[in-house]
Amino acid sequence: MENAKLEFPEVVGHVVSELTIYDDPISGREVLVRFSDGTQLSICINIRQAVDARYCKDDTPDVPIFIRRQ
Repeated sequence: MENAKLEFPEVVGHVVSELTIYDDPISGREVLVRFSDGTQLSICINIRQAVDARYCKDDTPDVPIFIRRQ
């Protein structure tokens, strides 16, 4: 593992409006944090033991502001 820690300074100070954990037996778990400013942070924990996270707007979740992988 290159980097043992993922940091998200972009979301510091944002107000959380929703926190959801999805569990998919095939693709793994996803933690979705929606913020009151219309952005969201999605953290996927895949069964291949990799962590993918993307930060995006609620109305365009498929167009990430940034993606981090570990």
